[in-house]
Amino acid sequence: MTRVTESLSTQLPDTFDHARARVEDTFDETAAYLEETAARIKESEAADNARRIAAVVARGAGQVGLFLGRQGKVLAKKGVERAKAIPTKSAERTEKPRGRKRVAVFVIAGVAVIGGAVFFKSRRREHPPVACAPPRLEENSAEKTA
Repeated sequence: MTRVTESLSTQLPDTFDHARARVEDTFDETAAYLEETAARIKESEAADNARRIAAVVARGAGQVGLFLGRQGKVLAKKGVERAKAIPTKSAERTEKPRGRKRVAVFVIAGVAVIGGAVFFKSRRREHPPVACAPPRLEENSAEKTA
């Protein structure tokens, strides 16, 4: 070993033990401080007041929820009663145009399909029949001069 490694190897165990002792001391001090702070908070009047206020708010929120639930139930009952009081003629009126509307939609769709088929057939090109002989330029020039 060289001198540097020998000096490091002799110093490292002391340094590690010293660092570990410092960490343990710091940890113990922090834990003691936290326990003391927690005890002070539990015994303080501000914490008691905060707990009381939280309990009152929780009870108040529960009571408000219960009140709103009861009001919602009353309003729902009134709505059901009003819906039952509506005459049934309005229901019949809405059904008749619906049937007519369906028929009209089917008729329009059928007319559109038929119109598309007719248009497609009219645009379809058919080839002319095959000629018995190919056309000749000589015959056309003879006819023009005559």
